[in-house]
Formats: sequence, structure tokens, C-alpha cells
Amino acid sequence: MKRSFGKRFLSFSLESNIRFRKKVMFGVGLSVIASLAGGVNAVYNINKVEDAVKFSSAAASPLLIGVISLSESYQKLQSVFDPVMKNCAGLEGAERYLKQSAENQTRKLKFLTAMAEQADAAQELRRYEFSGSKIFKTRSALLDVCHRVTASKADVAIGENALRSIINLIEVEVSTEIMEIEKSAANFWGPNLSYEGAVRNPAAGADLPSGPVSRTISSDLRNFYKLKILAIELGGLNTKFANAPRLYDLQRLRKAYWGSLEAIERILDDTSNHFEREQRLDEFGRLHVLLEEAKKISHTAPASIFNAQTSVVQNEIAKQALVSRLQREQGQYSVALLNIMDVAQRINRNAQFRTEQQSISASWEIALSVFLSATLLLITGMYFRRAVTEPLEALTTDVSALAKRENLDDDPIDPALLARADEIGDLAKQFASTFQALAKARSELQEASRQELSIQRDRLYGAVENMPQALFMLDRDGKIIVANRRLHEFYMKGEEIDLSGMPVGDFIAICRRNGVGIKRTLSDDVLGDAEDRSKVYQHSQRMVELEDGRIMTMTVTRLPDGGHVVTHEDITEKQAAQQKITHMALHDALTNLANRTLFRSHVMAQRLDASDARDAALLYLDLDRFKIVNDTLGHPVGDALLVKVAERLRGVLDPKCFAARLGGDEFAVLQTGVSQPEGASALAERIISAINAPFDIEGHHIVIGTSIGIALAPQDGVDADELSKNADLALYCAKQEGRGKHRFFEVDMDRRMRDWREMEHDLREAINARQFELHYQPLVMLQGERIVGFEALVRWKHPRRGFVSPAEFIPVAEETGLICELGAWILDAACQMATAWPNDVVVAVNISPLQFEGGDLPEVVAGALAKAGLAPNRLMLEITEGVFLNDTDSTMGVLNELKALGVAFAMDDFGTGYSSLSYIRKFPFQKIKIDQSFVRGMDADPESIAIIRAVTNLCRDLGMMTTAEGVETAEQAAMLRSIGCEMAQGYFFGRPTPGDATFSLVEPEKRKIA
Repeated sequence: MKRSFGKRFLSFSLESNIRFRKKVMFGVGLSVIASLAGGVNAVYNINKVEDAVKFSSAAASPLLIGVISLSESYQKLQSVFDPVMKNCAGLEGAERYLKQSAENQTRKLKFLTAMAEQADAAQELRRYEFSGSKIFKTRSALLDVCHRVTASKADVAIGENALRSIINLIEVEVSTEIMEIEKSAANFWGPNLSYEGAVRNPAAGADLPSGPVSRTISSDLRNFYKLKILAIELGGLNTKFANAPRLYDLQRLRKAYWGSLEAIERILDDTSNHFEREQRLDEFGRLHVLLEEAKKISHTAPASIFNAQTSVVQNEIAKQALVSRLQREQGQYSVALLNIMDVAQRINRNAQFRTEQQSISASWEIALSVFLSATLLLITGMYFRRAVTEPLEALTTDVSALAKRENLDDDPIDPALLARADEIGDLAKQFASTFQALAKARSELQEASRQELSIQRDRLYGAVENMPQALFMLDRDGKIIVANRRLHEFYMKGEEIDLSGMPVGDFIAICRRNGVGIKRTLSDDVLGDAEDRSKVYQHSQRMVELEDGRIMTMTVTRLPDGGHVVTHEDITEKQAAQQKITHMALHDALTNLANRTLFRSHVMAQRLDASDARDAALLYLDLDRFKIVNDTLGHPVGDALLVKVAERLRGVLDPKCFAARLGGDEFAVLQTGVSQPEGASALAERIISAINAPFDIEGHHIVIGTSIGIALAPQDGVDADELSKNADLALYCAKQEGRGKHRFFEVDMDRRMRDWREMEHDLREAINARQFELHYQPLVMLQGERIVGFEALVRWKHPRRGFVSPAEFIPVAEETGLICELGAWILDAACQMATAWPNDVVVAVNISPLQFEGGDLPEVVAGALAKAGLAPNRLMLEITEGVFLNDTDSTMGVLNELKALGVAFAMDDFGTGYSSLSYIRKFPFQKIKIDQSFVRGMDADPESIAIIRAVTNLCRDLGMMTTAEGVETAEQAAMLRSIGCEMAQGYFFGRPTPGDATFSLVEPEKRKIA
């Protein structure tokens, strides 16, 4: 029986001898045919839907949207014109928007005309356009009327203001005349007759003198009072306009107002005799001019008030008519708008319905074509499965079975696949040859692996035996299975013992017997998460100290089979180096005191914020004059000085004190276990006393000091940073008060620090703005009380504070380094002033020790002398012993250069401080000034007299003059004269005065102090 054509064709297509290329072309051809058929059907249906959508989007929807847009524009225009219709408000905005709206509507109607014709709605659109044009014309006319109303109201307001000014002037003139007439009446009728009783109220019974003068006065007063009353009635014209809304009322008000103006004119003419008697006809003429101006403004001028108000009323009537017409036209416009919107909505609904019908039809046809295409593709897929996929799956099964075979010598490929003549047969043959090659390569690889394993085992043995750490491996029973040579060196002490198979407990016993057992455990850490059992390897590390003093780290690694690998490393030298590094990181390399990091950690460790914490004190130290030593003698001497300071600091500290060097010349001490504040105060005094003592370093005699700030815990803070900040504030305050002192922290120190910074800022501005001036105090010879010179004293005239005391700003200038710039200005000003005095009068200028640091003081002094043209012997420089505290060659070099210039020197404040006589011996002073503290104590303290007498005798023997400071009484001057003191200064002889006041003191006839 013969097979049908379809079966024979399918059998032929599935034959294995047909190549893949032809099978693929056959399947792809069927797929392309199905796809083309579905695509053509889809394009046809999409075109039908597109036509319906085009009509909706091109005509119906834009028409509806355009009509809605016109409706919105109309509503907005109506809202803009509401204020205009009510009270003519917002005219500029309404006019601008009306113009824009007209242009927009014209443009939109032009756009909608084509769509309306396409949608059969042209007639409704033309009705809407006609209604809209009428409304726009009416609104435009309404705007014109409102502009006229606004302009007329403006004219009324301007005219009323001008009229009010004229009426006010008339009232002022009339009131002035009334006052003058009343004054004349009082003089004429006598003091006992008041005008109130005589003229204003004749019925009160007052007797007026009879005669023509009295009648004239009464007549004039009545006329002027009538004028004043009528002038007052003329005011408030705007209020009267409000009560005359109609033209008839306005005309009546106009006639009444004109009658009042004519009455004023008649009464004013009656007063002409009065003005003629008083010879003030010019005032009478001025009143007539004001009255004529009032007539013109109110009535006669074309833009008069009444004419403008008439225009306002007429335009308001016209506006109301236009508003009524606009309301009617708006109703017609609304009807036309509703009609065009209804037509547009109907057309849009019809277009949407048509589009929906076309879409439904297209969807069914596309779905049918997709179904047919999918069926054809399914048949194609089944063909490919039979012709291609099933043979490939069979080949894949044969290849997968290869992994389960132990013997690769037999051919694993199905002979039926090898017999195929297509690509699958070619692939099967290739796999068969590949499997044979793999079997041969496997045997060769096994042999090479055995050789490589032997080599790796030898390498591992060599690495274990030569590693620097000791190592042994334990099996799961705790017996040693591997031990290297380093383990014997660490623990066996030369014994040759085979550790293989030895329990680990026996090995530990041997170590103890050899004196290398564990003495103590220093740390025991688990590396990683000990509870995580998912990890194959787990590590732990222990640091121990052996009995012979060595330190070992033992790392234990647990193996997957339950055994362990243990490594031992000798870290004795590493640990010593680490301790040394840690010490260096936490201590100052120069003084071996704790550094800032260790000190802060120590303060925090004291737990000062705990409830049971004891009182503690934090002391901040800053060395005084250390910078001078460092700059003049060099850093090596400065470093040696810091070492000596640290040694003295350790010598005075209690056992419970902890000291640190914070950096530079700053130190800190934490004191605990002592009652406060007494303990901190006593410790501060000991530190100051120890550091104030002179230092001998490399042949240099060095004198420094220290200032200390103290913060107490817990009252001043418990946090390390807070205590440090407060102690630092206290330190700054101690330095401001003269150095060499200690201060406890106070709450207002922060404010004082801000004042200090503000003073520094103001001082810099003052130097730039030259806010300073010099005052001069006389220097007097006691014998004859004759002025021989002046001491220049700087004064600061602050723009806000007034005069600021030098005791306040000089320490700030010295601390900030501004003293050099200020001192140079003082020298220039003092030398310039001295040139105006007689040639035998000298000027004395104080020099700060800080001015010696820069080394340029001789150039500054020479420049001041040259600029002023002053002889050097007329300048005396007053210095304190602070200049010699750091006995350096540079200081002496500066003094010798100044001496070579020819200037004189005076030792100021002698008797205070150290008062070393070596200063006088090292440098020859011309004068010694005895401090005022000794002069004040002369009256009650015999020791002060003895000191003054000793200093005077010493200076006399050395050829130096003495000057006593602070002389305030005649008794003190007499006593100093009897002792032998040559010169003196003080309030008794004269207070510091400005430079101009010195000229009267240095004139020859006034040089003697009275």
C-alpha cells in the first residue's frame, strides 16, 4: 500500500543523509512565510485604525480642546474685568490682558476654522466669533470710560489739595489779624476787660468803653471772625461731593459754594479800612489774590474742581450703561460658547466610537493571524526536534556516560550515530577520536603526577626543617607526627630525642625538666570566630613567658581531620623593641617626660567624673623668657635648659603627681590624692621657686621663670579636654598679670581672654591709626629744684574707651611683639619733641627688654636721632634689669652699639627683682632710678631709708647719679635731698602733661619749680 505524499515528504525530510543546511533552509522558509502573512494582515488592520485615529486627533479632539481653551480664556478675562466693572480698578492690567486676549482669540479662531469645517461645525464657530467681537468692543469702550473717570478723579484730588492749601493760608492770615486786633483791644479796654466778655459775649455784662475806636475794633473783629468761619466751611469739599451723586445735586452744591466765596469777598472788602489804617495793604492784596485763586480752582478754570467732578458723574453714568450692555452681551456669548462646545463634544464622541470599532475589528484579525503563524512555527519546531535535536541528545547521553566509566579503552559512542552521513555523524566520529586521545593522556598524566608529588614532598620537608619557627604536628589523638629541627633547638637543650609518636603531654614534661616550661601566659587570643564550625581551619594564638625568660608566641591551627599544627616563635627581641618604640611614642625624647598623648590618656584613666573620684588639679606651665634664650643662645642651649627644667620639676613633684612636656616650653602636671586647692597652690609655689633660680648652662648664666594656670576637678571640669582648656585660660591670665605667678581658673577668664584678644586687635589698629600720644613728666634736680629733663610716657586715646592705662596695653604689646613697632614710634616722637626744648633739657625714653631681641635697636635709635636732628647726649634710654636676665653676648653687643652712638643710659626700677650689682659692674650707667616703692615707705619704714641711702652712696662712689621715683610730698623731697639723692620725679614736681604744656616749664624764667 503506497504512503500518501505528506508522509513520504516528511520521511524524506527526516532522512539522516540530508545535510543540516537544507533542513535549516526548509524550516526557516516555513517561518518566514508565516511571519510575512501575519505582518501583512497586521499592517492592513493598523492602517484602518490609523485612519480613525487621524480623524479624532486632527479634527475632533483639537476642536474640543480649542473650544475649552477659549472658555478658559473668557473666564480669566471676565475675572480680570470684575474690578474694572466695579470701581475702575486695575485698568493697566485689564487693558494689557484685553489686548493679549483679543490677539489669542483671533489666532485660535483662525486655527479652529479649518477643523470646524472638517467637523461640520463652522456655523456655530462663526456665531461664537460674532458674540466675542461685540464683547471685546464693549470692554474696550468700558476701559476708555474708566480712564476718563480716573483722570477726572485725579483732577478733583489735585484741585482739592490746592484749594485746601489756599483756604489754610487764608485761615492763617485771618487768625493772625484776629490775634493782633485782640491784642490792641486788650491794651485799649484795659486789663480788667476781657475780649470774651466784651466782644464775643456782650450779654455777659462787661462794660466796654464807648467811642469810635471801640466800635471800629468790634467791627473789625466781627468781620475777621466771619471770614474765619466761612473759610472753615469751605473745607471738606470731597465729603460734600459724596453727598451729591447726581448732576442736579452737584449744580446746587456748586451755586452754594460760589455764594460762600462771594460772601468772603464782600467781608474782605469791608476790612480794607482796617488794612489801610494798619498800613498793610500788601496783606489785603495777598488775601484778594488767594481768594481769586480759590475761585479759579473751584469754578472758573476749565479743569476746576466742579468741572472735573461733573465729568466724574457723567462718566460714571456712561460706565453703568456699558456694564449693563456688557452683561447682556456676556449672556449671548455664553450661549454661543455652550453651542460650539456641545457640537465639539458630539463630534469627539462619534470619532472615539469609530476608533473603538476599528480597533476591535483589527484586534480579532491580528489575533487570528498570530494563531496561524504560531501553529506553523510549532510544526517547524517539531520538525527540527525530530531531525536535529533527538540525534544530538543521543550523542550527549553517550558523552555524559563517559564520566562514569573506569575504562576508557572501549569506544563509548553509539555505532548508529557513527554511521550517519550528516553533521551529527561527523561530530560523533570526532568525539570518538578525542576519547581515545584522552585515555592516552590520562595514563601519561598519572605517571607525571607521581613524580611531581615526590618532588613537592621533598620541598615541604626542606621548608619545615629550615623555617625560623619551631613546628610540630599532632594527630587527632594528640601524638606528635611531625617535628622540625628548630623545635629541638628551642626546647631539647641538645638532647637527641625522637619526638615522633610521643604524646604532647610527655613533650611538655621534657620542656619543664629542661627549665623551658611556661612560666606565665601573657595573652591568649582566638583568631577569627571560634564558634563558627563552618570553617575548615581554626586558629588561636597565645603569648607566653618561659622559665628561662624568653617570650614565645604559640599559634595553634586545628586541621579538618581533628589534628593540630603548632608553631613556636621566639619574640623576645621583638617584644623589647616594641616596648622601646611604645615608650618613645608616649614620652618626650628630650626630657623623657610623658608627651601630650600619654598625659591625656593618664588624665582620662583617673576617672575624674566618677562619683567616688577624689579632688585633682591640672597645672599648665609656660616658661617665661625661654624664647629669648632660644633665639639668642641657640637651640642646643635651649634644649639643655629644657632638660634642666624637667629635672627640677621632677625634684619638687609629689609621688602622686604626673608630669608631661606638651611641646616647646609648655609643661603640664596632674596632681591627685591631695586636698585642693591648697595642694595645687603649694605645688605651684614650689615649681615657681625652683625654676626662678638661675641656671648655669655651657658657661651662660640664665634666668627664666614660669607662669602656671591651674584647673581643679571636678568643679572646673572632669573631661581631659575641658580641664586642659580651663588650665590654659588660667595660664594666659597668669602671664597677663606679670608672669612668674600662678592663677586658678575662674569662670570669667574666658571673657577676659576675649578682652585680651580684643585689646590686641585694637592695639594693632591704634598703631596703624596713630592713636597714641606722649605725655612728659619733669625730671628735677633736688638742689635748686630745677627742671633738667622729661620722661616720655605713652598714652593711648582709644576712640571708644577713652584713655587706656599703659598697665593694660603694654603687657599686650610685649606679648604680641607689637612693642617694637610702638617703641620705634615713641623714640621718633620723643626726639622730635625734644628739639623744641632748650639744648640742656634731655628726654628719657623707656626701652622694653623685647626690643633688644631683634638686634636692630641701634639702627632704630640712630634713625630717630637723625630724623629729628637731636644731639645723642640729649637722649637717655631707661632699661630694666630684665635686659640682663639672659646674660648673652648679643645683649651686650646691642648696649655697646647704643653707647657708641653717644646716648645715655639709666637703670630703671632698681631695687626690685634680683637687683644684682653685677649689672652695674658689667655696663656703666649714667643714672640709677630708685623704685617708687622705697620712696613711699620712707615715712614709716626705716629700712626703706637705709636702702635709699645705700644705693645713693654706692652710685656716688661709682660716679653715677640717682633719681628717686614717686615723690609726692615736700617732706619726701627734703629727706631725699638730705640723704644726697641728686634728682627726683613725681606728682610733687609735676604730673605727666602733653607736649605743648612743656614749653611753659622749660622757659628760662620758669625752670625753677615753685
